[in-house]
Parts: sequence; structure tokens; C-alpha cells
Amino acid sequence: MGMFAWLRKHAQGVPGANDTALDADSAFAEAGPQTRFGLRPGATVSGLDFYQAIDFQRRWKLRLAAYVRGEARARQPWRDIARDDRCELGRWLYQAGSLQGRNAVLVQRLREQHALLHHAAAEIMRLADAGQRDAALQALRQGDFAHASHATVAGLSELFIALNEPAGEPGRQH
Repeated sequence: MGMFAWLRKHAQGVPGANDTALDADSAFAEAGPQTRFGLRPGATVSGLDFYQAIDFQRRWKLRLAAYVRGEARARQPWRDIARDDRCELGRWLYQAGSLQGRNAVLVQRLREQHALLHHAAAEIMRLADAGQRDAALQALRQGDFAHASHATVAGLSELFIALNEPAGEPGRQH
């Protein structure tokens, strides 16, 4: 499966594609060869490396799970994690004014899903900090975080496709 096929699958919300950790792994295996320096051709559009952003979602989920299990320390307090404008994707989304035109709806939807993701991650950390590790793990696996993570990856995929397809191409769905 090529890069666009994988991204289209996630942009369309294929049933069974709700475990972002597994899907991100398969994306990198299926998307084709890397360049000499580990970058994939065409992954950076309008200043954002979409592969890196999707991979970060996978790694964040894994780090958050390790934190909840007590296997890792937090890099930031949960109140800071709730801020969706401090990570690389958040900064990019808030500065994506040049993408407003034909992609304004996609950018806004992605911004909203990304904000929900940060709030859900903060709540998971808060639960873990309060000693409610079982509730935190449940929220991580099946709560708002899981849904927002999947929606963020789908939104990134959809935006990447939109930015790489010529305007008016028949396959576009917005």
C-alpha cells in the first residue's frame, strides 16, 4: 500500500483503523522507501512534516501509556499538556493562515480535534497523578484520547491529500 492509499484510508475513517499506534507503524512500513537521511519524499508540505506529525501521535500514545503505568516521567505537568498551541503541530495549526483558502474547513477541523486530543491527554495525566491508573488506562484506550487521536491522524491525512491534489480533482471530498 502506497503513501496516498494509506492516507486515504485514514482520511475516510476506515472501520478497524482506530488504534493509532498500530496504524502509524503500518503507515511507515507501507509508505515506501525513505531517503538517505530518513525523510520520505513529499512528506513536508507548507512547513509541516506530515509523517513526523502522524508518528508523533503514535509515540505520544505510547509515552502516555508508559506514564500511566508508572514506567516514565512526565516532561510537562498536565496543565501544560492541555495547551494545544505549544507542540509543533499546534504551533503550525495556529500559524496556518496561508492554508485558509480552499482548505480552511480541514485546518479548522484538525485544529479542533488536536485541541480535544490535548485536553484528553491532560485528563489522563491528571487521573494518573491522582492514583486512578485504571481509569486513566481505560480513558487512554477507549476514551476521548483514543477518539481524538484517531481523528487527528485522519485530519492530518485528509489535509495532506488535499494539499497534494490539484484543486478540483474528482477524488476530493470536503
